Order: sequence, then structure tokens, then C-alpha cells
Amino acid sequence: MRLNRPVVEARGHASVAVGGDAAGPILVNSPVQIRVLNGPAPQPTSRPVLLPPDVPDFVGRASDIETIEDAARKGHASGAPTTVVVSGKPGVGKTSLAVHLAHRLEGRHPDGVLYADLRGVDDEPASPDEIALRLLHACDVPADEIPADPYARLDAYRQRVAQRALLIIFDNAADEKQVRPLLPSGVGSTAIVTSRSRMAGLESVRTLDLDTFPTHTSLAFLAKVTGDRFEDGDRTAALSVADHCGHLPLALRIAANRLQSTPRLTMAALACELGNEHDRLGALEVGDLAVRKAFNLSYRKLGKGCKNTFRKLSDVPATDFGTGICAALTGSGEKHAARALRKLAEANLVEPSTAPGRYRFHDLLKAFAREKAGKRTREEADTDRRRMILWLRDSALRAQSHITGTFRVEIPDGSGAPLSSLEAATLWVEQELSNAVAALPVSESLGSARDTATLALSLGVLCESVGRWSDWDTVCDAGLRAAVGADKVGLEAVFLTSKANLARYRRDFDEALSHATRVYEQARVSREPLHLAGAANLLGCLKMDIGRSEEGLPFLRESLEIYEEFGVRHEVAKVLYNLGTMHRASGDTDTAIEYFERDLAVCLDTGDEAGAAETLNTLALTYSELGRLGKAEELQLKALATFSKIGNPHKVSMIFNDLAITLRRQGRYEEALDLHTKDVELCRGEGNASGEALAHSNAAEVLHRLGRNREAAEKAALAQTRFAELGDEQRLAQSMISHISILFEDGKAEEATEQAARATEILTRFGQLKDVAATHQVLAREFGLREQWEKSLTHAEESLRVGDGIVTPYSRAVGCTLALLAGTRAGRGEEVAGHRDTLRAIFAEDPELRDLFPGAREL
Repeated sequence: MRLNRPVVEARGHASVAVGGDAAGPILVNSPVQIRVLNGPAPQPTSRPVLLPPDVPDFVGRASDIETIEDAARKGHASGAPTTVVVSGKPGVGKTSLAVHLAHRLEGRHPDGVLYADLRGVDDEPASPDEIALRLLHACDVPADEIPADPYARLDAYRQRVAQRALLIIFDNAADEKQVRPLLPSGVGSTAIVTSRSRMAGLESVRTLDLDTFPTHTSLAFLAKVTGDRFEDGDRTAALSVADHCGHLPLALRIAANRLQSTPRLTMAALACELGNEHDRLGALEVGDLAVRKAFNLSYRKLGKGCKNTFRKLSDVPATDFGTGICAALTGSGEKHAARALRKLAEANLVEPSTAPGRYRFHDLLKAFAREKAGKRTREEADTDRRRMILWLRDSALRAQSHITGTFRVEIPDGSGAPLSSLEAATLWVEQELSNAVAALPVSESLGSARDTATLALSLGVLCESVGRWSDWDTVCDAGLRAAVGADKVGLEAVFLTSKANLARYRRDFDEALSHATRVYEQARVSREPLHLAGAANLLGCLKMDIGRSEEGLPFLRESLEIYEEFGVRHEVAKVLYNLGTMHRASGDTDTAIEYFERDLAVCLDTGDEAGAAETLNTLALTYSELGRLGKAEELQLKALATFSKIGNPHKVSMIFNDLAITLRRQGRYEEALDLHTKDVELCRGEGNASGEALAHSNAAEVLHRLGRNREAAEKAALAQTRFAELGDEQRLAQSMISHISILFEDGKAEEATEQAARATEILTRFGQLKDVAATHQVLAREFGLREQWEKSLTHAEESLRVGDGIVTPYSRAVGCTLALLAGTRAGRGEEVAGHRDTLRAIFAEDPELRDLFPGAREL
């Protein structure tokens, strides 16, 4: 028998909280007309609007809102139901977005709006038939018309919603099987599902993986909740708070609420409190809101293996990780690690990194994982970290052998990443080198100086090979500390040598010489021949760098003799390269090419692709000086392909610069300018100030050739300013040479001549006589263009005098041609005859050059 009871009838917009603890109607959104009726139950209302209140301080999410509204619009236009899954990590604001959207979309759904909390993170999530019961009640279906059987109840629910164009929010869903039976099928219906899981198994849905706030939205949110306008110091403090919150909406909400509820708490004080990394999660609690609690709800749903993986991943030293380092930390196989990572990603406790197959933590989730990992014993934690360091070391050794062709160390199967090619090694370096470098302090904390030194040794060559200078610096410092701790003088010398090489790359020759001299003296005392050979090679190179090649040559010969005696072929190749470079600088081109070709053969035989590419480029420069520009371009393109494959940005920059000069000499100015522009961006991204300035300097010369003199002058001035700031006199002088023609074009011949004099003084001091000769050729050409033939002749003859015996036949032919033209126009018959004889002799020695100087025949 049905009892007569009072019935509350609501007309207008009413809001009913269906899930959670709600047991009855909550009437909001006045005006609402209420009357108490006795008698039969009323007919179902035509349009329920059952939503929690909108979030009053909602900010941001414009693109996310547009994505969902666009999906709903398209669904309505086609007449098909639309389902959007909004997933994301705990506290990212999924529910707030869904409720806000529901209020925006309410008017587009004529049959009403429903909301249900599915309690997905509870120990016992709501069953589909329980939610169906609640929603049927919300649609005013009488209790006695709702079947008791769960399957029949779901059928009744589906039948009811299939007849309506509803908007339904399924909040906090556990998984696909909980949601799938509840999705509406009515024409024009929309379902928005929020979940910590990505719900990848649901069919025909639009997915939206919600991310944390961008910085500007975080600041706007803090300002809106606290009612403040951030200026100066307050803005800086607010930015610090947002950063410490990881821009996670829940954390930001807690921070803002703490500021509101604690009158004496300032933004700066809160920023300071949150700056304590070890108690950050504790500081992010207010009332019943807590970041730790939100994370724990997801964590407790994991299986035992995933919990173990989650905890141990907190030991990853850098920012992201893949299956290899995960397997090393957990002591499992890579397949097991891959499954665990996928499950953690599905639960949004880790998130995909930018690299495919790799993941990363949100900062606060990593802090949470560290808290959980802190419950391990010290012995267990140290064991995990040692496995990781061993994996990084052995992987680095494998990568090194593929990239450099050296140090083919026998590594047991299963130890380290299974790298079988140069491409695999290069990818490993790209992905894991940051972790390996960041693991050095971890290794030091474990107390074994030997293990730290071994790891540093395995990383140093890699950092050099791929041009990671900042990481290389860190590796050298850690290696030196370990060498001193282990009391190993020979090991100390290895890392001092690395620091000298790094300083040399950075063109800090004073520091490099200081380290190299110390290493050489130690090697002399220790009488370790291979240490002595390495120190002698380095010292010889540095003497050459500072223009004291005659002092450097004996050191290089000493080094070569020792390395050849002991059969250390990869080091033999390096010394051969350096001897070739020294002979090239002195103008002995034939000997230089002989050394380079011997070096190249060793590099190719030992599999040292990076060394071979370096040699190919230097050979190209030599051929370019001989006027064989096509051959030079061919070799440089091969070198560029190798360095691009290895991923060494500094070497790619070097090839960009040198290849652009080769193209410029062929008159291909636009191609050359494009390469210099790319080089500027590459160097800027790597923080290579000297390389960037060099690119500007060479771009200036190309712009001048293209008739864009104003831009050329700006580039040249910028380059010279940078070189002066860096204290790099040699490159400053070379930049001045490039600027000479630009100044002449601007009618500043006197300033150009003064700049040339300053450049030649610097270059002479460093023994760069080939560049001095080139400077006089530039002056000869510019004075000739202005028909100042006497001055042109003077500089042409000076270029021949300075370059006698050191410049290539091609360069000497250029000087002779300039002198012939100037002498002829100046009426200096005797000088003309002498230069004509010299030019004929050059052509007789190298007939191919005659074709490069067609104008010389007329003279």
C-alpha cells in the first residue's frame, strides 16, 4: 500500500548532489516555488538540473573548454551522443572543469543536466546499478517503478536516458567497466567523465588529458582567490609559491586558502615555508584539503608491484626515465618495468615525457614518492641506487664504444642497456646522459670513490663526443674529487686533462695551459709513458693555439712516438690530426694532407666516426685553401651528416660555419646566409657565445656580398663587441678582417685601414701569418676597386711577402693576380714582370689552378 506523504515539488532550477553523502534534495538557484502536497506522487518533472554550484573563482582552461564545447557542438549537429573523458593527475582540477562546463552547456540540453560522483578512488567504488538508481530517482522516476534486479535497473535507466537529450557528469570514475553501462545514447546527449585513469578502453570518446596550470594562470588564480594584486616583490613571492606548488590547482587552492584564513601569513612567508622541499607536502594542507591525501587515494589503488616501482622511481636523479633505469632500480626485467610504468601512467601518477616511451614525475608527486620510499631500510635504498649506477656506467661504456670506436670494454650480458649500434648509443646519450651525470653525487654519497671515478670516466668521453660542455664540467669535478679521495695521481691527471680540453674548447687558453702544464709535470715525475703521451699531445696543441707552434711541435712528436710504441691507435689518430693541423697552419699543405689521411684511415679502421668527421672537415678546409671548393663541400657534407647523427651541437655548429664559407666562396650567398642564421640559433640555444659571435661575423661578410651593407655593419659590430667581452683576441682580429670591406663600402677607408692594422698586430702576435696575408689581400682588393693602384699594389706585395712559404699556391696566386692588376694600372712594369713570372711558376706546379684565374691570362 502506498502511503500518503508530503511531497516537495520544485519548479525552476534546482540542484541535487547525487553522489557523495547527499541523501535528499538541495534547492538552489532561486527563485524556486515550493508547495507541500498530500496525495499521489507527482508526475516526473520535465527538466531536472542537478548540479553542484559552479566554481566562483574558476580561471583559465580556455583551450580545454573550447575542446569540449566543440565536441558537444559537433555531436548536437550530427544528432549523435557525445562522450568526453577528462583525465589527469590527482588535484589537477578535473571536477572543477567538468562542473564549470556543465553550467556553460546546461542551456543546450533541453531535457536536463545530471551529476553523479562514482567514488572511483574509494575502496569500494559505486556500482553502475547504484548510480543508475540514483539517476533514475533524480529524474523523478517513482521508487516502485525502479526494478530491484541490477540488470533490469540498468535497462530501465538506459531506456529512460535514451529518450532525452541530457548532459550527464560522471565524476571521479574508477574504470571503463564502471562507466560504460551508464553512457547516454539519446540524440543530442553529452556525457563528461572525469577520472584519474585515462579510460583508454572506452569506445568512441573524446579524451582530454588535463595538465597543470601555465604560470600566468597560476598567478591569476592566486590573485583571484586572495583578492590581491601582485606587484614587485609580491609577484615574485607569488611566482615562487606557484612554482613550489608545481602549478597544480589543488596545491594552489590550498596555498590561497591558507593565505585567506591566516591573516598574518604573507605570500613571502608562505613561499619560504614551501621552499623546504622535505616538508612541502605537510605545508600543503588546510581544513579537509591536503595534497598528500589526494595522492594517497590513487597510490593505495595500485598493486604491490606498481607501488614498489612508484617508490623506487623517486631515486631517478634527473627529470625523466624509461624502462631501463626503472628496471635497474627495481631489480626487475625491462618488460616488467614497462608494464609497471604503463599502469602508473594510466593512474596519472607519472606522466609521459616529451620523448616517446619515457615518463616523468610531477614535482609534488615525486616528493610524495620520496616519502613512501623513505620507509625502506638504508641497506635496501643503497642496493637500489648501486644497481642504478652500475646500469648507467655499463650503458655509458657501451655507448662510448659505438660513438668513439674506443674503450671496447667487455661488459657482461644483461648489464647496462643493450646498445647494438651508433643510432642506439646516440639515443641512449640523448635520453640518459642527464641521469648519469646527476647520479654522480648519488654515487659519492654511497662512499666509494672508486665507483664514482669509474662512472665519471665512462661519462667524460661521451660528454666530449656529443658536446655537452656543462655536463662535462660536472663530470670532471666529480672525477677529480673521487681521484683525490682514492689517492690516485694518475686518475687525477686524466680528469685534469679533460678539464684542459674543455677549457680549450671554450677558448680559455690560460686555464687550459695551467691544467696541461701541471699534468705534463706530474707525468714526467711518475714516468708513466701513456700519461706522458697524453699530456704532451695536449700541451703541443695548446702551444699551437696561442701561436707558438715551434714550441708545440716537439711535444706532438714525443706523444706520437709513445703512442705508436704502445699501439694505442685511437690516440695515434689524434696526434696525427694535430700534426696535420700544425703543418697546415705553417703552409706545408702536402704534409698536412698526408697526416690527415693517415689519421682518417685509423679513425675509419677503429670505428671512430666522430674522429673521422672532424678530420673530414679539416681536410675540407685544406682543400678549400687550395681552391678545390667542390671537394671541400663534399667532405663537409659527410662530416655534417655524422655529427648530426651523433648529436653534437658544437660540432654541427662548426660545420655550419665552415660549409657556409665554402658556399660563399662559390658565390652561393643565400645558402651561406641560411647556414650562418641556423648557426646563430644553434649556438644561442647551447650557450656558446663565441660560436654565436663567429656566426654573426661571417654572416656580416655574406650580407655585404648581397649588398645589404647596413645589416652587415650591425652584425660585424655585434660580433666584435662579443669577442671583446669574451677576451678572444684571435677571433676578434678575424672579425675585424671581415669588417674591412664593409667599412670601405660605407666610405670609411681610413677607419678600415686602422682596423686592419689592429687586426694584423693581434694576428702577428699569435703567429697567424696566413690570416695576416689574407688581411693585406682584402686591402689590396678594396683599394683596387677604388682605383688607388699604388696602395693596392703595396698591400698585394705585402700579402706575398708575409705569406711566403706558408700560404697555399691558390692563396699565393690570388696575391699575384692582385699585384699584377695594380702594377699594370700603376704603370710599374718591372714589378709586373716579376709577378707575372711568379704566377707562371705557380701555374706550372699546379696546372689546375690556371682555370680558377681566367682573368690572369689577360695580364
